[in-house]
Amino acid sequence: MAKSLNKTRMHDTRILMGLTLLTGIFCKTMFPDETLAHESMDLMGYVLVTVCAVGRIYTTAFIGGIKNAQLITWGPYSVCRNPLYFFSLLGAAGIGLMSTSLLAFCIIFFGFLVIYWKLIEREEEFLQERFGEDFTSYKTNVPKILPDFSRYSCPEEIPLQPKFLNRAVSDAVWWFVPLPLFELAEVLQEAHIINPFIQIF
Repeated sequence: MAKSLNKTRMHDTRILMGLTLLTGIFCKTMFPDETLAHESMDLMGYVLVTVCAVGRIYTTAFIGGIKNAQLITWGPYSVCRNPLYFFSLLGAAGIGLMSTSLLAFCIIFFGFLVIYWKLIEREEEFLQERFGEDFTSYKTNVPKILPDFSRYSCPEEIPLQPKFLNRAVSDAVWWFVPLPLFELAEVLQEAHIINPFIQIF
């Protein structure tokens, strides 16, 4: 089940990323370069992507190699039942902002929200069947997606498998790829090497 869900998620994610990149590269937004709005969106996008990357690495340290083998309810999982997906949504919002297009932002953020919400529902059905009353209690007390940081708890030591952490670091790098592509697109548009098809909001 996990492999099937992950394959579908990655396929849909690539499509959304592609649409966002194409929008940012071949369309001109209503926020011109060097304006406060443009620079603010760039900066906020970078901040969100950074939080996403660091958060996903941190979360993987708690679940790498033991996902589905036991119910993890501490660390990031003590404040939110789906911290990996929460950080991914932040990353999606960040990439949308980096495009400096509200349309691209809506495409990727709400697209991610739909994809991950369906995925969360299916994964939680699986966890309910596997862990029964333990998961019912956990689900009752811990928010699904928006963290409640007042609930944070963590043991003094946790098992750590470096190969999963290494993979998380490698995956995190990809969240930063859109930024130089958007910056390159701006340079090419200014040089009239790329001529935007339309102006969008």
